[in-house]
Parts: sequence; structure tokens; C-alpha cells
Amino acid sequence: MASASEVPSFEKCQLKAATVRERNELMFNNEILSDVHFLVGKDKVRIPGHKYVLAISSPVFFAMFYGRMAEQESDVAVGDSEVECFMELLRFVYTDEAVLTLDNALGVLYLAEKYMLPFLAAKCINFVEASLNPENALTVLCHARYLGKETLQERCWEMIDSYTTQVLESEAFPDLDVETLSLLVQRNTISAKEIQMFKAVNSWSENECFRQGIEATADNKRVVSSQAMKFIRFPLMSPLQFADEVARSGMLSYEETTNIFLYFFSSMETKLQFSKIPRTPRGTMLKETLRCSRFKSCCGNDWFCDTRKCDAIKFMVDRPIYVKGIAVYGASKMEGDYTSSVELLKQTKVLAERKSAFSSDTGSTLHDILFDSAHLIEKNVVYTINLLMQGPCSQSGRDGFATVVTEGVTFTFIEHNSPNGTSVSAGQIPEIIFHL
Repeated sequence: MASASEVPSFEKCQLKAATVRERNELMFNNEILSDVHFLVGKDKVRIPGHKYVLAISSPVFFAMFYGRMAEQESDVAVGDSEVECFMELLRFVYTDEAVLTLDNALGVLYLAEKYMLPFLAAKCINFVEASLNPENALTVLCHARYLGKETLQERCWEMIDSYTTQVLESEAFPDLDVETLSLLVQRNTISAKEIQMFKAVNSWSENECFRQGIEATADNKRVVSSQAMKFIRFPLMSPLQFADEVARSGMLSYEETTNIFLYFFSSMETKLQFSKIPRTPRGTMLKETLRCSRFKSCCGNDWFCDTRKCDAIKFMVDRPIYVKGIAVYGASKMEGDYTSSVELLKQTKVLAERKSAFSSDTGSTLHDILFDSAHLIEKNVVYTINLLMQGPCSQSGRDGFATVVTEGVTFTFIEHNSPNGTSVSAGQIPEIIFHL
């Protein structure tokens, strides 16, 4: 009988795999027993697979390997995916896990839809929504439109409406397709001024001319951007803005330019093809700011503020919300100046952070600290808020609630003794500021 030292390494691993999942994980990216290979990406990187494992996970793989039109070749070309994304698809098939990043999540989502893996697709969407920001909103929107993900599209539009200026300045904007650009410009709820919209479209048109291999003349720019340009509300600009930026650019025809000048300066009614109805930015619509208050009462006891120790809370919610920031207690017995640093974390990943300073007297109980943008909080996921404060001793809360219901949202606070002493029952961070 062979000794333990003579047992091959794979068999040693088999002996340690106690569950089906662990045994399946052994076969991930493993040549042993593989009966199919995927040639992935432009370089056709060869990745091993096991038809049985793939087929029981995906109807597409089942049809591919065991259906009437089953693949007879042992090599399957996958030219529409990067290697990293396809590896995470396989990792999920073999282990129920996927290592998602900002770089691969959209590619994995595409593959999850292609191979009909709805639970992986949901995992990707949750990750993308939680990572959504003004810089990547357009990239995510284009993928969501291509895949027909309406809920994800709406999340993107909410971000674009609320942070239009930042979105127009993002690296993704110049590469936008004209259809998505037109959808953006015609929205009634964006929060940028019309002159900003014009400058952005004008800049986009130069890039589009370059992509099409034509000279970026005023005539060519007008042609490539006409589908979007017609939705800019030129009558809402000031006459000076229109004269200096638009009229001089040559982006409008002579007749269009003349009519807008007549609208500005003529006492007679002028027929316009551009809307003069002001937009209604999403920020001015009723999206109520809500507050989850976690203490029954506030006491005047001195709470020591020391930047070497942080106050922290852990919480989760039973439905998705957007956290905008927190409220902190102000001065207890002596007025003074405070500096603060706040972090919102999902596990160890920092989703948002904000450094600020404020003054407080003994009559100012709460002070709001808001992030630059609201951040999506997924349901039933544990998040942490860390607070570092420096200044005079502050007030503190007591008789804290483990569960708080605010406007139909249930907040569950998880016992966590932070370095500076804040817990579920007492301490700092009395309120979470959010919207639905």
C-alpha cells in the first residue's frame, strides 16, 4: 500500500475536501478530467473546463455540450470576453463565488446574461449599483441599455441627473454613442445649465469627427451632433452666453442663430424650434431627505474626542437606500472648533469618505456631515461608519435602539464596541442621513 507521502498532490487535496463545493472548487481551472477548453479573448488563452459542471449550471452550456446541436470540437472559441471576466464566470460556476471589481463587473454581467446565470447577474448588478458614481455612470448606462436592464438604467439616470456637471466632465463622456448622448441632453431632470450642455456637446462633436476620420469643421460637427443639439434649450441661455459661445461656434445654422437673436431682442413673437421650457432638475423634485435617529435621548455628559481613536457603528437595512451622510453631536460644556473624518465601508472597502470642520456651541446639538454624493446601501449587507473627531468633549447619546424603522426602512444596528467607545446603546453618530 502506498504511503501518504506517495499520494499525488491532487489526491491529497481530495482527502481534505469535505463538501461538494470544496470538491468542485478543486476542479476550477484544472486540467485534470477536463473535457473541453475555451479559447478566450483576442489571444485565445486556453482555459480548461468540465462539461458536466458547466451543463448543470447553465442552460446554454447544457445545449452547447449535450443538446441536439452539441459542439463536437473540444475547443470552444469565446472571442467576446476578456480572460479575467470569463475566469470569474467559471469561478462562480464551480464555487458559487466571483471576485468582482470595477474593471470586470460589467464584463461578467454580460457573460452571466449570455450564459443564463441569473444569480451571477444579480450579484454583478448589486456590485455595480453599489459602485456607481459620476465617473462611471455613463459606462454602466451604456452596458445596461445594451443588456436591457431597466432598473440599472434608472439608477444610472438618477446619478446623471443629480451630478450632471461631473458626468459631463467624466472620461467616458467623449466616447458616448450619439443615441445615449441624445437621451441625456433631452432629459428634463438633468442639473446642468444649458451653456454647459452646449459646451459638452460641442466638445463631443470634435471627438466624433475624429472617430469618423473627418475634419472637425463647424459644418461636420453640426452634422454629427445634430441629433443631440436639437434638444439644447438655447432660449434659456443669456444673450451674452449665446452670442459669445454658440453664435461664434457655427454649430447652428444661420437661420437658427438669427431666430434666437430675434427671440432675445425682438418685441414680436418669434417661432423657435428649440424648447424654452426650463428643466426641472431631480434635486428640486421632492426626494425627501430622511433621518434615522438611533438614540432615545441625548445627555450632556462629556464624550472624549480623540483622533487616535475612532467611533464606529455597524448597521444593515431591509431595503436599498442611499446614504448621504451622518449627524454628529456638538459641544458639551465648552464651545469650540472640530475637525472630523467620516468613512462609509462595505466590509473593508471604503465607499465614501469626507473630511470637514465645524464650530459648535453648547446650544448646537447636532451637526450634519455629508458625503459628496449619496451612496447605495444594499439590503441585508453589513456596513460600517467610522468617525474620527478632534475638538472639545462632545455630547453623546444613550438608550440606543438595536432596531429603528424610518419611513418603512428597518435599520438594524449590530453590536460593535468601537475604539472610542461608541456602541449600539451609547456614544456618537446619532443619525444616519439618507433618501430612498
